[in-house]
Amino acid sequence: MFYFINEYILGKNSSVEHAAIKRVKLFNHHKVPAQIVTKMYDRLLHQTMGTFKLVDQQVLNMFDYFQQTTTVPAKVLHTEDLQLPDEYAVEVGANFSKVFNGDDLVSNVGFIPGTIGQVFYQEFFDNQGNLSATDLWDWRGFKSSTQYFGQNGKLTMERYYNLQGQTVMEQYYVPDTNGNPLASRLILKDYHGQAERFFQDANHLFRFFLAELSHQDKQTTTFISDRPGTGVTPLLELQDDSHKYVMVPIYHAKDVNDPVHSALDGFLTPAFDNLQHFDGFITATESQAQHLRTRFSKANVTVLPTVTTSPLAHSELQPVVKRPKELLYVGRIAPDRQLDQMIRVIALVKQQLKEIQCDFYGYGDPEYIKTLIKLIEELKLTDNVHLLDYHPDLETRYNDYQLLLNTDIVDGGPMSMPEAMSHGIPVISYRFNYGPKDWIDDGHDGFIIDPGNQLAMRDRIIELMTDTKKLTAFSEAAFKKLHTSQTELKVWHRWQQLLGIK
Repeated sequence: MFYFINEYILGKNSSVEHAAIKRVKLFNHHKVPAQIVTKMYDRLLHQTMGTFKLVDQQVLNMFDYFQQTTTVPAKVLHTEDLQLPDEYAVEVGANFSKVFNGDDLVSNVGFIPGTIGQVFYQEFFDNQGNLSATDLWDWRGFKSSTQYFGQNGKLTMERYYNLQGQTVMEQYYVPDTNGNPLASRLILKDYHGQAERFFQDANHLFRFFLAELSHQDKQTTTFISDRPGTGVTPLLELQDDSHKYVMVPIYHAKDVNDPVHSALDGFLTPAFDNLQHFDGFITATESQAQHLRTRFSKANVTVLPTVTTSPLAHSELQPVVKRPKELLYVGRIAPDRQLDQMIRVIALVKQQLKEIQCDFYGYGDPEYIKTLIKLIEELKLTDNVHLLDYHPDLETRYNDYQLLLNTDIVDGGPMSMPEAMSHGIPVISYRFNYGPKDWIDDGHDGFIIDPGNQLAMRDRIIELMTDTKKLTAFSEAAFKKLHTSQTELKVWHRWQQLLGIK
């Protein structure tokens, strides 16, 4: 079995999760058993999986595993299904219902966001009106856990159940230095004949969990850590014959200008300090791989694309000049993406192209987003620049756009670049490590701009937007490159070679 180690799959994901989702589908398409392994307790996980067209067999969550709820048919549970005492009165609200015993509020029943009254939690109050406990319900319609609170309202303990309502885990909390709950002990109950197994917290349980997956696998197990902060430490503790690989999805050094000599990212340091423990490291770009090979001559570093395409002969390019929208940004909405500079570039473009439009897809810190909205208003771009949040169906939207922009300081290889190019979208990007020089053939299928040179970016955008022949030529070149070099079969053969898959 091949396991891809991740922290979570959320409603809004980064390229790390998207790459894992694409990979598990690639492996399964070629009849190779593979699963995304997630650590975080998430009662909406299986609802989210449906959004990304993932099935139960493609994702294995640690809590699902120990609660024996990996494959449970979904059912809809409403307040009336809770079998409340007949004497209780229910006051129905939009987001939750209040439950009264006479004049006393005894419970709140909260609903899953976006549903009509589907139970998500039930809060219980003591005779003083203090929250004493909360039952938590899984999206699939069963009670998953209960939280217990002290007189100060702070969390003290959690119980997790199997489908029969039996307790399979208990987690205890103590106050930290600020008085907030800190996990102090986790007990796994009646697992494989042992009454109790003790762990400090969910992180330590996760290490045991991965060891169990490897131990139970009849054949040699292969782990690929997608998130270094989640997977490296557990894999270092795993002393068996399993194969262990580390994805490097981020810029690996602390100094953006010195990837070969400056201090390593803290999450990656333990892995590169223990090269002999890992079978290899995987990057999305050749330029990052070269820097890592220079720095760690004994490391086995392999480049594997995160985006796969159909063969050119079986692909159709939608003419770029007939697309209804113009400029596009895809990625995190964060200061290191220098989106204020991108917005200023669009203001410069508007001086010559009055109707220019740019859509931003992504999520980020609300306070930073407010600064961008303010800048858009100050530059009188409210009709030109649109912050459209995160969209899980972005693949269906690329064909609406003509150019992708990027103003990053540094990156581990933005997934949006090859995705956009696979849809025939030329990319105009600042030069940075890593991505632009790996995917863009400057002056042929996109442009690479010196960092911070907003005037040059403006000129390149106008150059392509006002020359339909050149825009078409760039679009066709980008499309041909991706549908020739990164076809699904070619990428799959590279995975086969690396992992020894027959």
